Amino acid sequence: MSKSKNRHMFLGGNTSEGFYSHFKYLLSQEDANEIICLKGGPGTGKSSLMKKLAFYFATNSYTVEEYHCSSDDQSLDGVLVKELKVAILDATAPHMTDPKNPGAVDKIIDLAKALDMKSIRPQKKEILAVSNDISNSFTRAYRFFNAASKVYLDWRKINNTCVDKDLLLNFENTLKSAVIPSVSTGHVGKERHLFATAFTPNGIVSFGDNLSTFTDNIFVLKGEPGLYKSYMLKNLAKEFLNHGLDVEYFHCPLLPEEVEHIIIPEAKIGIFTENEISKLKLNGTSFDLTSLCDKKKLDAVKDEVDFDRCEFDILLNKGLSLITEAKLLHDKLEKFYVDNMDFDIVNALYDDIVKEFESFKPNK
Repeated sequence: MSKSKNRHMFLGGNTSEGFYSHFKYLLSQEDANEIICLKGGPGTGKSSLMKKLAFYFATNSYTVEEYHCSSDDQSLDGVLVKELKVAILDATAPHMTDPKNPGAVDKIIDLAKALDMKSIRPQKKEILAVSNDISNSFTRAYRFFNAASKVYLDWRKINNTCVDKDLLLNFENTLKSAVIPSVSTGHVGKERHLFATAFTPNGIVSFGDNLSTFTDNIFVLKGEPGLYKSYMLKNLAKEFLNHGLDVEYFHCPLLPEEVEHIIIPEAKIGIFTENEISKLKLNGTSFDLTSLCDKKKLDAVKDEVDFDRCEFDILLNKGLSLITEAKLLHDKLEKFYVDNMDFDIVNALYDDIVKEFESFKPNK
């Protein structure tokens, strides 16, 4: 069978508010046939197992979503196989997840059963020390992201004052007319909340390009902070929901209550932003929101904006360096576990999970 293209995104993020989770939006209990919660320490093979499962189902022409780990974007936090309505996820800290409906929907698989406890216990002191260092690195990173967010909010406020609100309203109405369907389905659509972009050990990683390939109509809002991009996306999302269309919200990695992009899967519409964080560049119908601003006012605040931009970059990059530091320490922590794992046990679980997931084929 031909290989299908997988969607890539994040379920959680390292933000100005600390670790921020959208894990509950992976797959609802009502829709799920099965959700497997993987337990086990670092280095016990959770991500490798999920990567193998993602590859298998993608090569068998299933629609697969891969959810990357914001603290190690080369690792996975979860996998969803859409047609089978099954998912598997990392249910350990910081995204602790326990079964909500054991047996009916959820089950736990504990990879720690393949761990040689007798061999690892003598290394307790070293493990606790490294774990503490990792926690400290994340705490410091979140402080710098929070500091960066304060500068970002100042930058946003300055630009807010330059926007012509009449032009903004006219533009928003024009955009609504262009993208919102004229006919409603008579019911309210469902919301799903995720991240397309994350602060990772490899810097700022965005899957906006990947996600855009699953849409036929791409609209791009360009502009600095303060030009009401998130505000308009939230308003547009409400309109789609009220017309009965499901909406995927992709949140800002810095300010997780704000929205970076929205996608309407059924209509194959994506409304993305080109912004100062992800620096995403897409081909689509683009709108430069700077055109909504009073140029004289923009010129008058240029020095203040330049200052904020510079300070924002410094603080953000310091936070990113601490996420990288945490990853290097995590690699050290993983080695304690990898050296004491029986991966034959983990590999045997792969075949069992494939069979279990395939038992939910619609034609059975």
